[in-house]
Amino acid sequence: MIVALTFMTLLTFVQVVLRYGFGTGFVWSLEATTYTFAWLVLIGMSYGVRTDAHIAVDLVTSRLPPRAARVVALVALACTLGYCALMIYGSGQFVERLMTLGTDARDISLPRWVLTGIMPIAFGLLALRLVQAAWQMFRAPAPPAPPAPPGVSV
Repeated sequence: MIVALTFMTLLTFVQVVLRYGFGTGFVWSLEATTYTFAWLVLIGMSYGVRTDAHIAVDLVTSRLPPRAARVVALVALACTLGYCALMIYGSGQFVERLMTLGTDARDISLPRWVLTGIMPIAFGLLALRLVQAAWQMFRAPAPPAPPAPPGVSV
């Protein structure tokens, strides 16, 4: 991911210098940056699950008993896995149709299916990471109930 981010930054910098400094530039730079950014986001989804870096809104689950919070988390994981399945199927169909059509990208002389082929792979990797997270959640003991506030007897 560092390589992709570095590539995008350097290419954009060079493009700006060429365009505004010399009145020229690379025709393919915007398309290359766009596809690189898409790859970065798609791969970054599974990396975020692996490193537990995604934002979690726990307004409701933090008020639930530990077992109920775990059930809600497992339901959320199941819904997300369902979404991944739909995206794997849909993006697989999309890439297959691009292969059948044989079209190239607009400014990069590569077949479009090569550039968009990351979609089913990335959602498959995300599904794998979600299954790993669900497995860890399922195997972990239920967290203890939070302690009662001072002055409150339970």
